[in-house]
Amino acid sequence: MVCDFSLEHYSCILNNAFKAGYEFKGFHEPVPGNSMVIFLRHDIDVSVSMAVAMAELEASLGVRSTYFVLPNSPLYNLLEVEVTEILSKIRSMGHWIGLHVDLPNTPLLEGKTIEEATEVLFRSFSALIPFEPVVSYHRPTKEVFGLTFKSFTNTYENRFFKDIKYLSDSRKNWREGCPCQAILEGKHQQLQLLTHPVWWGTTDDLYSLGSEIIDNRASKLVDYLADNVTPFKVLKDNNHLK
Repeated sequence: MVCDFSLEHYSCILNNAFKAGYEFKGFHEPVPGNSMVIFLRHDIDVSVSMAVAMAELEASLGVRSTYFVLPNSPLYNLLEVEVTEILSKIRSMGHWIGLHVDLPNTPLLEGKTIEEATEVLFRSFSALIPFEPVVSYHRPTKEVFGLTFKSFTNTYENRFFKDIKYLSDSRKNWREGCPCQAILEGKHQQLQLLTHPVWWGTTDDLYSLGSEIIDNRASKLVDYLADNVTPFKVLKDNNHLK
């Protein structure tokens, strides 16, 4: 078995979990302390559409996970119809949607505690997106580690981070090596497994991947300009705006 970032290998990791006797649970669900559990988490930092294939694969295997979305991402907009439709599709597969918060780039934090700023974001977007009361923090600072909140769950609470095993594919790298074998052996009774959909089932050529992401976003901006500002429509129609 080749350890890589293909969806085929991701399927192997999930199947290994079942073979070892793990259950997949949401962060908001009650879990007995002696159970074999994986809290499966996906931070959508780049593209909501790139998460669909992963969500479909998980659903086909009977796996439920939590997908966390950024409310202030420059690469996708939670108010776009296409984005809300994709998130609805992911939810229809049985998965959960959580809030992914980039604290350093959240102006709401000024004059507020981390909890207050996060609650504002939940209230602002919950009318449009049915969030579970769960938050993951983007590129977390030390201030969020171990914090517990009254009205929502933090994926960096001790019970999900310090007290159990935490494994992440950040920067397309497993720091301790691919977890497929450790999961198959049931090495850790409970663990939080974080993956980023942008790395899975995509090219290993980062230049090509980055160009694809930028081109896709640029195309949407061009369409918006052409649809809403008449002079730009002329430029687009004459292939001067791409």
